[in-house]
Amino acid sequence: MHSGMTSGLPGSILRLTPEQLVVALSLLAVALVSWWVSFAQQAAMMSMAAFPPDPIELTLLVSSWTIGMVAMMFPTTIPMMLLFFHVGKTATPEIRAGGGPTLTKAALFVGSYLLIWMVVGVLIYVAVGAVSSLFTTGALTEAISSSLGIGLALLIVGFYQLSPLKGECLDRCHPTNFLFKYYRGGLLGAVKMGILYAKYCVGCCWVMMVFLLLVATMGVLWMAVFAGLIFIERAIVHEKWPSRLIGIAFLSAGGIRLIIP
Repeated sequence: MHSGMTSGLPGSILRLTPEQLVVALSLLAVALVSWWVSFAQQAAMMSMAAFPPDPIELTLLVSSWTIGMVAMMFPTTIPMMLLFFHVGKTATPEIRAGGGPTLTKAALFVGSYLLIWMVVGVLIYVAVGAVSSLFTTGALTEAISSSLGIGLALLIVGFYQLSPLKGECLDRCHPTNFLFKYYRGGLLGAVKMGILYAKYCVGCCWVMMVFLLLVATMGVLWMAVFAGLIFIERAIVHEKWPSRLIGIAFLSAGGIRLIIP
């Protein structure tokens, strides 16, 4: 744990190499386009999943989910990719087995990371559709959107923010911790890193994402708020207090919502 570190990027890599510049600008550009698409297709992103899932509808919903994840997660991935090039070029020969970092390996890292989020999106949509099929039409949506439903959802997010599992995943997916522990050389190593990073990222954020999907119905304003919170706790401040403050804020909001409908 690098206590007190306010950025996952050592000062030496603030002097960007051409590869770092290409990756950072590419991720930022894709994220900005995804935010624009998310805003333009809010209605589609707010649809409730059906069960059994219709292939066309599932494709559209997962596409919307993936675009939303790109918009929210790619800015957080930029510090990871900058450090990816730094660590790979300065690590010991044993760690660099299979060659140092390249643009191709960066693309494989990001691609495998995004693929896991796509799979998670499919699982969430199918699960939501299966649960909603147990209720009469509109009953689940009505229950979730009630004061009781929203209040309980806020409390669940708050409690998870304070949980040991959240803290462990958050610590492991911080750029410095992750790469110094899990850097792997070679093309397959880049894919493995992307999958492993996604695992800890999902562990950090899955409760927020379920809340975003069910309660906030993938609204762009909520997406922006959650993206900002995720960026702060994962890429800016490498300490536990931001996550705990966020958890306390959600618990407070949930309690207020239950007391004052």
